[in-house]
Amino acid sequence: MARLLRPFEYRGPQTVGEAVRMLSEYDAQARVLAGGTDLIVSMKKRQISPRYIVYIKDIPDLNYVHYSQETGLTIGALATHRSIADSSIIKDRYNLLATACNKVGTPQVRNMGTIGGNICKAGPSQDTPPVLLVLDARLKLVSLGGERVVPIDTFFLAPFKTVLQQGELLTEIQIPNPPPVSAGCYKWATKTVAVDETLVGVAVLMSVDSADGVCTDIKIALGSVAPTPMRARQAEEVLRGKRIDDRLIGQAAQVAAGETRPRSRADFRRRMSRHLVSEAIAETWKMIR
Repeated sequence: MARLLRPFEYRGPQTVGEAVRMLSEYDAQARVLAGGTDLIVSMKKRQISPRYIVYIKDIPDLNYVHYSQETGLTIGALATHRSIADSSIIKDRYNLLATACNKVGTPQVRNMGTIGGNICKAGPSQDTPPVLLVLDARLKLVSLGGERVVPIDTFFLAPFKTVLQQGELLTEIQIPNPPPVSAGCYKWATKTVAVDETLVGVAVLMSVDSADGVCTDIKIALGSVAPTPMRARQAEEVLRGKRIDDRLIGQAAQVAAGETRPRSRADFRRRMSRHLVSEAIAETWKMIR
């Protein structure tokens, strides 16, 4: 049940340095507010009641989408889902990320919600983490002590829990260039509830040897089927180094479903995982061919 917000103190830093100083000073009593599409709902439901709100949306150097042929893609943590989904460079080179961001919530949520917030929420059903897993994303975390960059596959620890330490702020998502002769896609099944939550999400990124058509590498990631977003590494091994055909796709999809650890509706989620993994691999293979 949603209620009025409990009283809190508002802080509006203008720089990353000011933000991390406040987060360090206020410790566990503070929460970061960017788009607010998750935080405000949680506060109204009394799931959390922070004493301090550190509003970072006015920090100008956290909202960008940059691309370099040498280093790849960098996205500021305050970039909205809409700006990412509409970016021509992302649609051209990282289309599965554009798809995932365009899937998030409603138009209002996509206009306000940020990719940094989607990642740091760390909910099992968030849409962007599976895509960022197959894209080998790295996350820049800044604190008073400096900065560190962590691979996204080490970022999630448990539902709604990450390696972010008190006083740290996610500032940037770094994504390398996709491999040559590669393609990817994001598929999902939606749970029909008020918030349009993803029941199963599947991301695939595949690269192929153009000379002989052998799958040189493949990454498969799933969301909402385990406590954290996960890679289906056993399923990847079914396909890696082989020529793709329907039999192998079906085998990989079956293995991927067996790797999942659903929290609820386990049988249905596993069946949907098998179906979506099969569909995502087949679609990706078709795009490459």
